[in-house]
Amino acid sequence: MEVNLNSTVQIIAVIGFAAGVVKLLIVKPLQTAINALHEAINEMKNMLFRLEQDQKNIDKRLVVVEESTKSAHKRLDGMEGI
Repeated sequence: MEVNLNSTVQIIAVIGFAAGVVKLLIVKPLQTAINALHEAINEMKNMLFRLEQDQKNIDKRLVVVEESTKSAHKRLDGMEGI
């Protein structure tokens, strides 16, 4: 089989077409899925950050409530002696 310029161009064209089909059918959907996962991960990170902030605020409020309860118990214990 003799390889000349015409057959070389045809082979390159077929390989280029095959590469384009692979990119269109495989790479493009994978890239779309990867981008969607990236967005979902960022949303989850933001949600986790907000949850951590909420938890810190709840912890601070719990300390205040516990101190108030302790103070109320001391007052009630003092009233029992009256």
